[in-house]
Amino acid sequence: MMSWRKERGLFSSWLLIVVLFALREIQTAHHKHEAKHTAVGTSRTLLDLISVGLIDDIQWASYYKSNHQITVKAAWIAEAVGTNLIEEMRRLMQNHEGDFQFVLHYLTRNDTKTERNHTLQIHCNCELDGDIQLGSLVKYGLDGEDLIQIDMLEGQWVVLNPSAHIFKSILESAFWTEVRKRYNQRYCVGAMQKILQNSSMKENLPPEVYVSRRDFPNGTISFSCTATGFYPPSILLHWKKGTDGAIWGKESSSGTLPNSDDTFYLRISLEILPGDTGTGYACVVDHSQLETPAEYPVPEKPPQWNLWPVALSIVLAAILVISCFVVFTKWKRRKSGLEGYVEYEEVYILSGEHTGSGVRGSASKSHL
Repeated sequence: MMSWRKERGLFSSWLLIVVLFALREIQTAHHKHEAKHTAVGTSRTLLDLISVGLIDDIQWASYYKSNHQITVKAAWIAEAVGTNLIEEMRRLMQNHEGDFQFVLHYLTRNDTKTERNHTLQIHCNCELDGDIQLGSLVKYGLDGEDLIQIDMLEGQWVVLNPSAHIFKSILESAFWTEVRKRYNQRYCVGAMQKILQNSSMKENLPPEVYVSRRDFPNGTISFSCTATGFYPPSILLHWKKGTDGAIWGKESSSGTLPNSDDTFYLRISLEILPGDTGTGYACVVDHSQLETPAEYPVPEKPPQWNLWPVALSIVLAAILVISCFVVFTKWKRRKSGLEGYVEYEEVYILSGEHTGSGVRGSASKSHL
C-alpha cells in the first residue's frame, strides 16, 4: 500500500511538471511575423526601397535597394531559414522594385508636381498560435496616411481613404489575390516557422542583472533594474518590497530591446515618493535560464558623513603641518647662524697671526 501511494505521488508530481511545461509552451506559442516595406520616389522614378522583417518586434532581416541584398541579423537565423529561401526572397524583392514604382505612379498620377517625392508604405503580417494561423494583414499607406487594408480571415479589402477606391479593383483581381495568399503562406508563415522551430540553435544565456539607487534632494528615490545579455528574449522583471506585494510609485520600462550581439536587455525603473525610506526593495527576475526567479536587493542609502569632524580634522592637520614647518625653519636659520659665527671666529684668529696686529696677545694666549 505504501509503495503504491509513493508511486502514485511520483506520478502526480511528474504529471504536474508536464502540465506546467505545457502551460508555459502555450503561453509563449503566440508569435507575429511582420514585413515593413518603405519605398520613396516620384511618379516616374523609384529612388529608394527598404524592407525589414521582424518576429515578435525583433528585426531578423533587411533588404536595401542600394545593393539588392538581404542581410540576416544572425548566422543561426540564416541557417534556419536556409540559403535557398533567402536567395529566393532576394530575387523576389529585386523583381518587385518595378511593382513598387508602378504603385507609386498609380497612386500619385493626379499630382501635377511630377518631381515631388512620395513615400509608399506596405505593411504585411501574420500571426501564429502554435501551428494555427490566427490572422494576416496587408495594409497600404501613402505619405503617412492609411489607404486600404485587408484581413485575410475576413477576406475583404477595406478602403481607408477615398483615393484608394480605384486601387481596390486591382488588389481584388484574381492574379494579385493568388499572389498575396501564396506570399503569405511561404514567406510570412513559412519563414517564421523555420526560425521558431530552429530557435534552439541559438545559445540560451541567463541575464546579467544590475540594480542601482539614486536619492534626490527633494526626498524622492529612484531605483533602476537592468537585465542584459540574455536569450531567449522572453523575460519578466518586477519590483518587490518585503513580503508585501503592493508597490507605490511611478514605474517605467524600456521594453525588451536587442543588443548588438543578438542578446537582449530590459530596464525597469521605480520612483517612490518622499517619506518612503527605500528599504526592503528588490528587483525580481524570471527567465527560462534561471532555475527559480532571482531577487536582487536594492542598495541601501549610503551613510551621510558628519562634515564638522572631518573639517575640524583637516584644519588641525593643517595647523600641525604649518607649526612643524615654522619650527623647522627657525631651527634651520639658528643652525646656519651658529655655523657662520664659528667660521668667522676662525678667520679672525688666523688673520691676527698674519698681520701682527693688536690681536697678537689674543693669538698668543690661544697659542699658550
